[in-house]
Amino acid sequence: MAAGGGQPFWDCDGESVRGQSRGIMEAGFKADVASDRSWRWGHLVLFLVVVASWLALSGINVWMGELNQDEGWYLYAAKQMAEGQIPYRDFAFTQPPMLPLVYSCAYPWIGKFGLLGGRAVTWGFGTLGLLFATWLAMRAGPRQAQRLTGGLCFILIAMNVYQSYFTTVVKTYSLASLFLSAGLLALAFVGPRRGFRAAVASGFLLACAAATRISLGASLALGGLYLLIYRRRLRSWAWLDFGLGGLLGLAATLLPFMALGRDGFRFGVIEYHSLREAGPWLAQIAYKIGCLSRLAGAYFPAAIGGLFLLILAGRYLVLRAGPDERTDISPEYPGPDDIAPRFNMFLWTTVIALSLVHLAAPFPYDDYQVPIYPVFCAALASTGARWWLREETRRYAGTPELRSARRLAILTVMWLACGLYAFSSPLAQSWFVAGRDRIWWHLREQSPVAQLRDTAKWVRDLNTPEGGTHLLTQDTYLAVEAGLPVPHGLEMGPFSYYPDWDRARAEKIGVMNRDMMIELLSTETNAPIAALSGYSLSIRSPEVAEVVREDQMAFDEILSTRFELVESVPRFGQAGTTLVLWRLKKEIPVWTPPAETPEE
Repeated sequence: MAAGGGQPFWDCDGESVRGQSRGIMEAGFKADVASDRSWRWGHLVLFLVVVASWLALSGINVWMGELNQDEGWYLYAAKQMAEGQIPYRDFAFTQPPMLPLVYSCAYPWIGKFGLLGGRAVTWGFGTLGLLFATWLAMRAGPRQAQRLTGGLCFILIAMNVYQSYFTTVVKTYSLASLFLSAGLLALAFVGPRRGFRAAVASGFLLACAAATRISLGASLALGGLYLLIYRRRLRSWAWLDFGLGGLLGLAATLLPFMALGRDGFRFGVIEYHSLREAGPWLAQIAYKIGCLSRLAGAYFPAAIGGLFLLILAGRYLVLRAGPDERTDISPEYPGPDDIAPRFNMFLWTTVIALSLVHLAAPFPYDDYQVPIYPVFCAALASTGARWWLREETRRYAGTPELRSARRLAILTVMWLACGLYAFSSPLAQSWFVAGRDRIWWHLREQSPVAQLRDTAKWVRDLNTPEGGTHLLTQDTYLAVEAGLPVPHGLEMGPFSYYPDWDRARAEKIGVMNRDMMIELLSTETNAPIAALSGYSLSIRSPEVAEVVREDQMAFDEILSTRFELVESVPRFGQAGTTLVLWRLKKEIPVWTPPAETPEE
């Protein structure tokens, strides 16, 4: 049986493998089953070691991983949806609606445990995405090396510190990765005699991926194109079934929000992401080169594997120009008419296309690739296993036990390489080191999550019910942890300030312009406590640039007039800035803006 049950993937058209070749394949498979019995303990031990390593890595990232500003406003959006508010209509939100929609269902758990609960939910989605990607690799790879294929994929994903961190912090990546991997896996089950439900499910799941991160919408077009190109090998009308599932998914996840908050939806999902300017073309090239270099560092073992296969592909093309050597390949290896290699090529096409979409962004952040990485690992593992099977047939003799031993050795070496790289990752250092230079090292006294919890308790103790119920902050993860709302217009945290917008537009979208921010700071009496870090009142959008000096001076003057300094928390939150706690004065002086100097 193929992975996932049912007929083997590469025999889904019922015509690819016949007669003697089929008998040889079945004989080889039975031999591999015998070898599996001989080596089951070795594979079992390695499997348990890999899982233990992955659980340890995930647990450390959940508790010790750096705080990220996005975690706050994502969780705050989920909180508001759980309370009956609608994004785009009742508050600003600059991503598709799937994450707050899904997380709002789990908010009783998140509300009880705060950021830690949100990270636990995120880790659960990341785990499912990992399992689906491993299944996808086994489905796309050769039947005779399923354990090798799945093991390579699992190790490459599970043992990467960078991937583990970004699939535990509360961002869209885990959920998007889950939908993308599951959607592509469903697509792999489409065959000539069955596949209606698989095609519909694939379209629906990939639409959900697009409703989580809009850039993943390209996978819908690619999936439909794949089914259309191979309609003679697969179900003739599978592309229509796929399109039906995609339309149902988009209608269910996007249409209600478009109808309820049209202007906010258009801005948050489409316009916001096109308004940032990267500057001249030279700066844009520098940003993109920097992104690629950071990706190579973050995913070094997988990058080396991809480069190795690229070299092999070039070598294969050169050999194809000469005498045909396909006769040297054992019939055990799937034939040229097999659909599995074509699906594997589709996975590579999807990875490349989505990566180019992300690279084309004005500011291409390297973590944009996190949802795509599991699919990349599935394609890399299935291609690598197919190459190894080919080379094993050509070069290496021996019993099934020896084949199994060689494959176990490959997996062990890969685990060791990925483990050593994980140990040396800069992210691993950030678990324990708060800051350093060439001389001084500042070790963490507690984890970022524990520090956030203690600070939230402090804020709750400072808060007085008679003074108000809001917390004046742009560090929204602190508001979520403290269980206090932020003033309307600050739901997007540091990305809530649009100084140059007119009031009508700012109110329609749910953000603050310059006058509205000054009014909030100078007249807001429902927020007895202000908690402001280095990210607060310092970013202007949509450019995501520093607040101009004049605005910063005005904000500081208002705060010092109406609030008294209570305490500061060093090395707090993202980037370890200083969090300053302010308390509203009992007798509040009236703040008046400075008189304008008359023109001479």
